Amino acid sequence: MFYAVSWRAQKATKFDNLFDSASKYEFIDWNLSYSYAKMALQNKDADFSYKDVISLNTIFDTYYQKRNMLDSAFSINKQSLNLATRHKDKELTAYSLNNMAGIYDLSGNYQASIDLYRKALHMLEDIGGTKQIANTCYNMHIPFTSLNQPDSAKYYTDKAFKNYKKINDYSGLASCYDSYATDRDRAGNYASAIKLYELEIANFRLAAEPASLIIPFQNMADTYLKYKKFKECKLYLDSAMNLSIAMSSRTDVYDVSGTYAKYYEAIGDYKNANQYMRKYYEGKDTMVNVQLKTELSDQKSLFDRENSESRFIIQKLEAEKNLKSREMIKWVLISSSLFFIIVIVLYINRYRIKQQSYLKLNEYKNQLIRQKEKIEENQKEIIDSINYAKRIQSAIMALEEDVLKYFPESFLIYKPKNIVAGDFYFFEVTGKHVFYAAADCTGHGVPGALVSVVCANALTRCVKEFALTDPGKILDKTRELVLETFNKSGKEVKDGMDISLCRFEIANLKDGANPVTIKWAGANNSLWYISNSELFEIKADKQPIGYIEESKPFTTHNLSLERGTGLYFLTDGYVDQFGGEKGKKLKFRQLKERMLSIYTLPMAEQKNNLEKYFNDWKGDLEQVDDVLVLGIKL
Repeated sequence: MFYAVSWRAQKATKFDNLFDSASKYEFIDWNLSYSYAKMALQNKDADFSYKDVISLNTIFDTYYQKRNMLDSAFSINKQSLNLATRHKDKELTAYSLNNMAGIYDLSGNYQASIDLYRKALHMLEDIGGTKQIANTCYNMHIPFTSLNQPDSAKYYTDKAFKNYKKINDYSGLASCYDSYATDRDRAGNYASAIKLYELEIANFRLAAEPASLIIPFQNMADTYLKYKKFKECKLYLDSAMNLSIAMSSRTDVYDVSGTYAKYYEAIGDYKNANQYMRKYYEGKDTMVNVQLKTELSDQKSLFDRENSESRFIIQKLEAEKNLKSREMIKWVLISSSLFFIIVIVLYINRYRIKQQSYLKLNEYKNQLIRQKEKIEENQKEIIDSINYAKRIQSAIMALEEDVLKYFPESFLIYKPKNIVAGDFYFFEVTGKHVFYAAADCTGHGVPGALVSVVCANALTRCVKEFALTDPGKILDKTRELVLETFNKSGKEVKDGMDISLCRFEIANLKDGANPVTIKWAGANNSLWYISNSELFEIKADKQPIGYIEESKPFTTHNLSLERGTGLYFLTDGYVDQFGGEKGKKLKFRQLKERMLSIYTLPMAEQKNNLEKYFNDWKGDLEQVDDVLVLGIKL
């Protein structure tokens, strides 16, 4: 976590300008930074010094690490260390030791990493330098964490944080927040971890280091996944993947793919889970191959050096014509051959390990396929059952044609959120009266539909069996019957229904008399009517059809309305829909304004207008609840 440093007092040459550009983009765009650094190296000037070499090497190191080219990163840092040591430059020696320690940490040699960091820290404390001390302390917490030594890790993180705070180093503070957040996440304190990750992201943005946001984006996604907040998880996953692709960071693309696989598995999308898991394993295999090639290359180089030394010994011994030396030659050759055989055996063993990972991937893939087939089979059975339940629920509601016989100028908008609904409309005709209501039962989908069957049956019994005609008394009796049904379970059930219920006299509807007399009662759902360009609202009783601690009789309202008046009763699904430009709720006020603007139109056109308005408002968002709107023109 060291940064390129400018060593020149005055910038003037082409090299200097290219170096400035490389430094500027080091943590913004690795590829661009690398290109500028290469061009700077090709345009070095007369003032080119060992310090300039080390500065460029730092930029190359960042690029190689992000491309998972650890052999190249180690080689270039070793060159920097040799230069700094040769020139007795303590600061740059510490600088190079830090970078080499980071390579050891990435390769899993944690103790070697800690030893180098300590050596660098002693040097820096002798010569001073708050920023470099902070960087070294932060770097030291990483191998301690890997070795499961949390106290030591936290000690160095806290020390780094204090130093970063002194100099307002936003990038360093962001890295410390990442460490704290990871600890909270590991302890299961996801809410606290998310807040700390947000601070990390904010500080990286203050530091103008967009490329550094990949890891906190992925960490946020992983934490939200554990928190079972899948929408937020997907948002940060997409951000991490898009940034990884833009930065050409293969390692990050593979890691993010692994988290995608967990996300899709958690939401039951096994097809996408399998695709991303395959991509994750392919990436891991690629990284293993790169590591194997690096190790084999290192071993081959060692073997070549030893062979070269052996040939030198052989030549020397042959020149001396010493019999004992010939025996030594024999053993040197045997040792070299054995060493090379060991390298080959190690390579073959690694290859077998890779083959085993492919077998595990195929096993996992087959398991996902079996799970997918089982889920699809279960899903088909569930959907078939729900479709059958829909036919049963439809049987409790009248046909729209029956409604039009009594109300030729009327409309019905009925949009279940799922296949079945908690909303339903009640239409019943007796010898003298017509009853029409919009009802909203607790919940939606299958649970809501079950409650609706209980409530609809209770309303029918009130009208048919108990011959009640007063809307308020019908709602009182319905509440009694619903509670009686739910109480049979022996448990306290708080499900129920909101409703707006109208009673019309058949003779009054047909004789053409003006005004029309209506009786109405409501449980939480009001009645709207529009007359002479003004919308009136009759408030419902603020209690449901269901359990309530202090219930009271429902109020019956007697209305006398002019013919041509528009009556509207509805559930809350229409106005609770999220949408529009800002993704907010539609709300009653906007619907009232829409009603006033269209009430003079024929009812069929009003229906089309309201449906279009709802669909336009919703856009691509999911429907949040069942929707039911009834309209009648007297």
